[in-house]
Amino acid sequence: MVETVPQTLDWQKEEGQAFWDANPCGGRWQSYEEFMAWYQCTEPEMFQILDTYDCTGLRVIEVGCGQGPTLNYLARNGAIVHGLDMSSRSLQKAKAGTVELGATQSTHLVQADAEQLPFPDGHFDMAVSLGVLHHTPDTAVGVSEIYRVLKPGGVSVVMLYRSGNPKWWMTRMLREASRLVDCVAGKHDTLLESLRNRQHEGDVSGTALMELFGVPILKAFSNRQARRLFGMFSEIRISNHLPGFRRLADVQSILRSFEPALAWIDRCTKNVWGFYQVIEARK
Repeated sequence: MVETVPQTLDWQKEEGQAFWDANPCGGRWQSYEEFMAWYQCTEPEMFQILDTYDCTGLRVIEVGCGQGPTLNYLARNGAIVHGLDMSSRSLQKAKAGTVELGATQSTHLVQADAEQLPFPDGHFDMAVSLGVLHHTPDTAVGVSEIYRVLKPGGVSVVMLYRSGNPKWWMTRMLREASRLVDCVAGKHDTLLESLRNRQHEGDVSGTALMELFGVPILKAFSNRQARRLFGMFSEIRISNHLPGFRRLADVQSILRSFEPALAWIDRCTKNVWGFYQVIEARK
Protein backbone atom coordinates (compact mmCIF):
# COMPACT_ATOMS: atom_id res chain seq x y z
CA MET A 1 0.00 0.00 0.00
CA VAL A 2 1.18 3.54 -0.84
CA GLU A 3 0.32 6.21 1.74
CA THR A 4 -0.85 9.54 0.34
CA VAL A 5 -0.29 12.75 2.28
CA PRO A 6 -2.66 15.57 1.19
CA GLN A 7 -0.70 18.52 -0.18
CA THR A 8 -1.52 21.88 -1.73
CA LEU A 9 0.69 22.08 -4.81
CA ASP A 10 1.52 25.15 -6.87
CA TRP A 11 1.37 24.99 -10.65
CA GLN A 12 5.07 24.15 -11.06
CA LYS A 13 4.75 21.13 -8.80
CA GLU A 14 1.54 20.03 -10.51
CA GLU A 15 3.34 20.14 -13.86
CA GLY A 16 6.25 18.17 -12.43
CA GLN A 17 3.93 15.59 -10.94
CA ALA A 18 2.15 15.20 -14.29
CA PHE A 19 5.46 14.82 -16.14
CA TRP A 20 6.77 12.03 -13.90
CA ASP A 21 3.38 10.28 -13.89
CA ALA A 22 3.59 10.18 -17.68
CA ASN A 23 7.31 9.31 -17.74
CA PRO A 24 8.40 7.32 -14.66
CA CYS A 25 12.16 7.77 -14.35
CA GLY A 26 14.07 4.95 -16.04
CA GLY A 27 11.41 3.83 -18.51
CA ARG A 28 9.66 0.47 -18.95
CA TRP A 29 11.25 -2.93 -18.35
CA GLN A 30 10.10 -6.53 -18.62
CA SER A 31 11.04 -7.28 -15.03
CA TYR A 32 12.11 -5.25 -12.04
CA GLU A 33 15.36 -7.22 -11.71
CA GLU A 34 16.20 -6.21 -15.29
CA PHE A 35 15.43 -2.57 -14.46
CA MET A 36 17.63 -2.73 -11.34
CA ALA A 37 20.53 -4.22 -13.30
CA TRP A 38 20.29 -1.51 -15.96
CA TYR A 39 20.06 1.27 -13.38
CA GLN A 40 23.11 0.07 -11.45
CA CYS A 41 25.07 -0.22 -14.70
CA THR A 42 24.02 3.28 -15.78
CA GLU A 43 24.70 5.00 -12.44
CA PRO A 44 27.53 2.84 -10.98
CA GLU A 45 29.28 5.58 -9.01
CA MET A 46 26.11 6.45 -7.09
CA PHE A 47 25.91 2.89 -5.77
CA GLN A 48 29.63 2.77 -5.03
CA ILE A 49 29.17 5.81 -2.80
CA LEU A 50 26.18 4.26 -1.03
CA ASP A 51 28.21 1.09 -0.49
CA THR A 52 30.64 3.06 1.69
CA TYR A 53 27.90 3.29 4.34
CA ASP A 54 26.73 0.41 6.50
CA CYS A 55 22.96 0.81 6.33
CA THR A 56 22.09 -2.33 8.30
CA GLY A 57 19.18 -1.53 10.59
CA LEU A 58 19.22 2.18 9.75
CA ARG A 59 16.03 4.13 9.20
CA VAL A 60 16.52 5.82 5.82
CA ILE A 61 14.41 8.26 3.85
CA GLU A 62 14.77 8.50 0.09
CA VAL A 63 13.46 11.83 -1.13
CA GLY A 64 12.25 11.32 -4.68
CA CYS A 65 12.42 7.54 -4.98
CA GLY A 66 10.83 7.31 -8.44
CA GLN A 67 10.39 3.68 -9.45
CA GLY A 68 12.43 2.66 -6.45
CA PRO A 69 15.78 1.24 -7.63
CA THR A 70 17.77 2.96 -4.87
CA LEU A 71 15.03 2.28 -2.33
CA ASN A 72 15.13 -1.43 -3.05
CA TYR A 73 18.93 -1.50 -3.21
CA LEU A 74 19.16 -0.01 0.28
CA ALA A 75 16.50 -2.42 1.55
CA ARG A 76 18.55 -5.33 0.19
CA ASN A 77 21.48 -3.98 2.18
CA GLY A 78 19.55 -4.12 5.43
CA ALA A 79 18.05 -0.64 5.71
CA ILE A 80 14.47 0.21 6.64
CA VAL A 81 13.60 2.63 3.86
CA HIS A 82 10.83 5.19 3.55
CA GLY A 83 10.50 6.18 -0.10
CA LEU A 84 8.78 9.46 -0.93
CA ASP A 85 7.72 10.78 -4.32
CA MET A 86 5.09 13.08 -5.84
CA SER A 87 4.34 10.72 -8.74
CA SER A 88 1.66 8.16 -7.94
CA ARG A 89 2.50 6.11 -11.03
CA SER A 90 6.17 5.94 -10.09
CA LEU A 91 5.22 4.82 -6.59
CA GLN A 92 2.98 2.10 -8.00
CA LYS A 93 5.93 0.76 -9.98
CA ALA A 94 8.20 1.05 -6.93
CA LYS A 95 5.64 -0.93 -4.93
CA ALA A 96 5.48 -3.63 -7.62
CA GLY A 97 9.28 -3.80 -7.42
CA THR A 98 9.28 -4.32 -3.67
CA VAL A 99 6.81 -7.19 -4.15
CA GLU A 100 8.89 -8.80 -6.92
CA LEU A 101 12.06 -8.51 -4.84
CA GLY A 102 10.44 -9.57 -1.56
CA ALA A 103 11.25 -6.29 0.17
CA THR A 104 7.79 -5.21 1.33
CA GLN A 105 8.62 -5.63 5.03
CA SER A 106 11.53 -3.18 4.93
CA THR A 107 10.12 -0.53 2.57
CA HIS A 108 7.41 2.07 3.09
CA LEU A 109 6.10 4.34 0.35
CA VAL A 110 4.43 7.71 0.66
CA GLN A 111 3.18 10.18 -1.93
CA ALA A 112 4.24 13.64 -0.74
CA ASP A 113 6.21 16.78 -1.52
CA ALA A 114 10.01 16.94 -1.08
CA GLU A 115 9.65 20.48 0.26
CA GLN A 116 7.15 19.36 2.93
CA LEU A 117 8.38 16.03 4.31
CA PRO A 118 5.57 14.43 6.38
CA PHE A 119 7.86 13.22 9.17
CA PRO A 120 8.84 14.62 12.58
CA ASP A 121 12.16 16.26 13.38
CA GLY A 122 15.11 13.91 13.92
CA HIS A 123 13.30 10.83 12.59
CA PHE A 124 15.92 9.29 10.26
CA ASP A 125 19.49 8.03 10.50
CA MET A 126 20.18 8.71 6.83
CA ALA A 127 18.66 10.62 3.91
CA VAL A 128 19.25 9.87 0.23
CA SER A 129 18.13 11.93 -2.75
CA LEU A 130 19.67 11.21 -6.14
CA GLY A 131 18.81 13.53 -9.01
CA VAL A 132 15.64 15.02 -7.52
CA LEU A 133 16.05 18.36 -5.74
CA HIS A 134 17.20 20.17 -8.90
CA HIS A 135 13.65 19.54 -10.18
CA THR A 136 11.98 21.30 -7.22
CA PRO A 137 10.99 25.00 -7.22
CA ASP A 138 12.94 25.71 -4.02
CA THR A 139 15.93 23.40 -3.71
CA ALA A 140 17.12 25.13 -0.54
CA VAL A 141 13.84 24.29 1.21
CA GLY A 142 14.23 20.64 0.15
CA VAL A 143 17.73 20.55 1.66
CA SER A 144 16.52 22.17 4.88
CA GLU A 145 13.74 19.57 5.14
CA ILE A 146 16.31 16.79 4.84
CA TYR A 147 18.32 18.45 7.61
CA ARG A 148 15.22 18.73 9.80
CA VAL A 149 14.19 15.06 9.61
CA LEU A 150 17.73 13.75 10.23
CA LYS A 151 18.85 12.76 13.71
CA PRO A 152 21.90 14.58 15.15
CA GLY A 153 24.89 12.88 13.53
CA GLY A 154 22.71 11.61 10.67
CA VAL A 155 24.09 11.56 7.12
CA SER A 156 22.61 12.79 3.85
CA VAL A 157 23.75 11.68 0.39
CA VAL A 158 22.33 14.01 -2.25
CA MET A 159 23.08 14.20 -5.96
CA LEU A 160 22.44 17.46 -7.80
CA TYR A 161 23.19 18.39 -11.39
CA ARG A 162 26.34 20.49 -11.64
CA SER A 163 26.74 23.59 -13.79
CA GLY A 164 29.81 24.66 -15.74
CA ASN A 165 30.47 21.47 -17.73
CA PRO A 166 29.89 20.33 -21.34
CA LYS A 167 26.76 18.28 -20.56
CA TRP A 168 25.07 21.21 -18.81
CA TRP A 169 25.96 23.57 -21.67
CA MET A 170 24.53 21.07 -24.15
CA THR A 171 21.44 20.58 -21.99
CA ARG A 172 20.70 24.30 -21.98
CA MET A 173 21.24 24.57 -25.72
CA LEU A 174 18.96 21.62 -26.51
CA ARG A 175 16.19 22.88 -24.22
CA GLU A 176 16.28 26.21 -26.06
CA ALA A 177 16.18 24.35 -29.38
CA SER A 178 13.15 22.41 -28.15
CA ARG A 179 11.34 25.68 -27.38
CA LEU A 180 12.14 26.91 -30.88
CA VAL A 181 10.70 23.71 -32.38
CA ASP A 182 7.53 24.23 -30.33
CA CYS A 183 7.22 27.79 -31.64
CA VAL A 184 7.56 26.61 -35.24
CA ALA A 185 5.14 23.69 -34.71
CA GLY A 186 2.67 25.86 -32.81
CA LYS A 187 2.26 23.38 -29.95
CA HIS A 188 3.95 22.31 -26.71
CA ASP A 189 6.24 19.32 -26.11
CA THR A 190 6.79 18.47 -29.77
CA LEU A 191 10.09 16.64 -29.25
CA LEU A 192 8.91 15.08 -25.98
CA GLU A 193 5.90 13.50 -27.66
CA SER A 194 8.05 12.21 -30.51
CA LEU A 195 10.44 10.57 -28.05
CA ARG A 196 7.61 9.12 -25.97
CA ASN A 197 6.03 7.54 -29.05
CA ARG A 198 9.32 5.87 -29.97
CA GLN A 199 10.21 4.56 -26.54
CA HIS A 200 10.02 0.81 -26.10
CA GLU A 201 10.31 -1.66 -23.25
CA GLY A 202 13.92 -2.10 -22.16
CA ASP A 203 15.10 1.10 -23.88
CA VAL A 204 18.64 1.65 -22.54
CA SER A 205 18.34 5.41 -22.96
CA GLY A 206 15.74 5.35 -20.18
CA THR A 207 13.94 8.66 -19.81
CA ALA A 208 17.02 10.89 -20.05
CA LEU A 209 16.01 12.55 -23.33
CA MET A 210 12.39 12.96 -22.27
CA GLU A 211 13.61 14.67 -19.11
CA LEU A 212 15.87 16.89 -21.17
CA PHE A 213 13.05 18.13 -23.38
CA GLY A 214 10.04 17.88 -21.09
CA VAL A 215 10.68 18.19 -17.36
CA PRO A 216 9.28 21.56 -16.21
CA ILE A 217 12.07 22.49 -13.76
CA LEU A 218 15.70 21.65 -14.50
CA LYS A 219 18.44 23.41 -12.55
CA ALA A 220 22.14 22.93 -11.89
CA PHE A 221 24.49 24.28 -9.25
CA SER A 222 28.21 24.89 -8.97
CA ASN A 223 30.13 23.10 -6.22
CA ARG A 224 30.34 26.41 -4.37
CA GLN A 225 26.57 26.93 -4.58
CA ALA A 226 25.97 23.37 -3.39
CA ARG A 227 28.25 23.91 -0.40
CA ARG A 228 26.21 26.99 0.53
CA LEU A 229 22.96 25.03 0.19
CA PHE A 230 24.27 22.52 2.75
CA GLY A 231 25.86 25.14 4.99
CA MET A 232 23.75 24.16 8.04
CA PHE A 233 25.44 20.72 8.14
CA SER A 234 28.53 20.22 10.29
CA GLU A 235 30.54 18.19 7.75
CA ILE A 236 30.30 18.47 3.97
CA ARG A 237 32.13 16.53 1.26
CA ILE A 238 31.44 17.12 -2.45
CA SER A 239 32.62 14.92 -5.33
CA ASN A 240 31.96 15.19 -9.07
CA HIS A 241 30.99 12.27 -11.29
CA LEU A 242 29.79 11.13 -14.72
CA PRO A 243 30.48 13.84 -17.30
CA GLY A 244 28.09 11.91 -19.55
CA PHE A 245 30.23 10.82 -22.49
CA ARG A 246 29.53 7.10 -21.99
CA ARG A 247 25.77 7.72 -21.94
CA LEU A 248 26.03 9.02 -25.51
CA ALA A 249 26.30 5.36 -26.52
CA ASP A 250 22.86 4.72 -24.97
CA VAL A 251 21.34 7.54 -27.01
CA GLN A 252 23.19 6.91 -30.30
CA SER A 253 23.66 3.24 -31.14
CA ILE A 254 26.38 4.11 -33.68
CA LEU A 255 28.61 5.05 -30.73
CA ARG A 256 28.29 1.74 -28.86
CA SER A 257 31.51 0.36 -30.30
CA PHE A 258 33.25 3.36 -28.68
CA GLU A 259 31.66 2.79 -25.26
CA PRO A 260 34.91 1.71 -23.50
CA ALA A 261 36.69 4.83 -24.77
CA LEU A 262 33.78 7.06 -23.73
CA ALA A 263 33.79 5.48 -20.26
CA TRP A 264 37.55 6.15 -20.03
CA ILE A 265 36.97 9.83 -20.88
CA ASP A 266 34.33 9.98 -18.15
CA ARG A 267 36.77 8.61 -15.58
CA CYS A 268 39.57 10.98 -16.61
CA THR A 269 37.46 14.14 -16.66
CA LYS A 270 34.96 13.61 -13.85
CA ASN A 271 36.56 16.03 -11.39
CA VAL A 272 36.54 18.90 -13.90
CA TRP A 273 33.55 18.05 -16.12
CA GLY A 274 31.37 15.88 -13.89
CA PHE A 275 27.66 16.58 -14.48
CA TYR A 276 26.67 14.90 -11.21
CA GLN A 277 27.84 16.33 -7.90
CA VAL A 278 27.31 14.21 -4.81
CA ILE A 279 27.07 16.07 -1.54
CA GLU A 280 27.72 13.90 1.51
CA ALA A 281 26.86 15.87 4.63
CA ARG A 282 26.55 15.07 8.32
CA LYS A 283 24.16 16.87 10.65
